[in-house]
Amino acid sequence: MLGDAGRNVRCAKCSHKWKQLPPKLENPDGMPAETPAEIAAAGSTEASPFAADMTNPLPEADAGQAQQAVGDPAIDIPAAPPRPRSPQRPTGPITVPPKLRPMMPKRRFAFRPIYLLLIGMLVGIGAAFFFRAEIARAIPALDMVYSLMGISTSSPTEDLETANLVFSRRNEDGKSVYSVQADVFNKSMFPVPMPDLAVIALDADRKRLEPAHVFQLEQEEIEPGETITFRTFLDSLPKGTKTLRIEFLK
Repeated sequence: MLGDAGRNVRCAKCSHKWKQLPPKLENPDGMPAETPAEIAAAGSTEASPFAADMTNPLPEADAGQAQQAVGDPAIDIPAAPPRPRSPQRPTGPITVPPKLRPMMPKRRFAFRPIYLLLIGMLVGIGAAFFFRAEIARAIPALDMVYSLMGISTSSPTEDLETANLVFSRRNEDGKSVYSVQADVFNKSMFPVPMPDLAVIALDADRKRLEPAHVFQLEQEEIEPGETITFRTFLDSLPKGTKTLRIEFLK
């Protein structure tokens, strides 16, 4: 479309006009053709028909000749075609996921004073329960407080002990009667309420036999260092009894 000598062209977007030569065009004498930059530089010294048109208008008599000097009519260069759009994907029902709550950052364990207070209370309650006997003896008024709470402040198994156990059998009115005699000693430094006692029958393997004989002494309290000797009678013993043992009931 440009031909061998090139043609005047015009931009279809901004209407700018220039002389466009075909690529790799050589002059008749074998020399390479001028580049567009050289043509533009030459245009500053040599007036082209277009430049003459713009700066020095021709007289009316020469208008026809100028029109012939211009050459072929200008070619409109079409604008660049629009970019092809990507085909639209078929859309269906859109499910919007629920909005998730942001995760809370992990809090580091802080040893606050409230924790110290709770630990101190737990330690105090435990000490008041396990050392209730010593506390009640040191502060007798607290013994009543423990009694109102249904907690015993005495520990017979720790404060009392038995010794000199003797049992025998005799006949009375044609019946066998078993006699059990022993001593109870208070080894503590405080008075101890006398608990109930039980005579436990044991077989040859030292296993407990039922039923046990439970009884209570007339003396309600035993003083520190005091020894009480008691005797109780049984109508019968469990079958297989080989020995007896005295226990304190809490």
